[in-house]
Amino acid sequence: MKFSHLSLSCLLALSTCSLAPNSARAHSDALLTNVGGQVAVGTAADIDGPEEAFGLHADVFEAILRSGFAPPTPADFEGDEPGFFGLHGVNDAAKLAALGAAALPPGAAVTGSITTFTVNGASDSLFYWNGVGAVDFQPISAAQPGVTFAFSPAAFGATGPNGALDDHPIYQINHPTGTPADGVYLVAPTIGVAGLSDSRPFYMAFLVDALITGEDELELVEAALEGLEEEATPDALADFGGGVAKDFAYYETSVAWIEGNLVVPEPATASLGALSFLALLATRRKR
Repeated sequence: MKFSHLSLSCLLALSTCSLAPNSARAHSDALLTNVGGQVAVGTAADIDGPEEAFGLHADVFEAILRSGFAPPTPADFEGDEPGFFGLHGVNDAAKLAALGAAALPPGAAVTGSITTFTVNGASDSLFYWNGVGAVDFQPISAAQPGVTFAFSPAAFGATGPNGALDDHPIYQINHPTGTPADGVYLVAPTIGVAGLSDSRPFYMAFLVDALITGEDELELVEAALEGLEEEATPDALADFGGGVAKDFAYYETSVAWIEGNLVVPEPATASLGALSFLALLATRRKR
């Protein structure tokens, strides 16, 4: 499974449902629920597993993109983690009640929008840092003109008859004539579900590197980052063989900086792009 973990803070702590701890990081999908008529983007960790945990609020999702991802929507760098998950309104009623949330509306289109947000006084829909020196995210229009972020597929999807959702859209970083530079890319999307108000924006930080050319290389970087996160190693050094190695600790540094320096952005007046998620399964899938 591709690496996707997140930084989160839960809004509630209820004994009847296992909730992810405050400011912790865990392997997780994004949980979508209905809270007071608005989409809430939270966390769904170890679904159906022994450490299953849900949270109503997520600030930063982390993911690694790679080159050579499967068609039909080729781009320079792509990935499909984290996915989006909705609890079943009947089978998971107790879990929803413990969270203080309701299921998503049945048969509802699920969409996402890329918003304009501000970092260090500059506004854009995509920011970039090269991982060198102090964290310094720059608007993509200045740092790498022409590089874009997109979700795929763009077709509208829908929740199941009881509000269940399980979908993994493809995230893409692309340059039409060149190749995006190695580093960290930051976006702030919102999620919409027909019949509900859109979610508040949340951050997604994507690691991109030319050395990550396939699943094997991605897993090497996953292991290196997890070793650093769990304090098992002093760095995030990934050995690609043939005398090629790289320390990816700067990625975790960037996420810590986002958590400590960026407030959750407010939605822009007009979104710059839109995403529709297709619910591929109406029932839960174990991660």
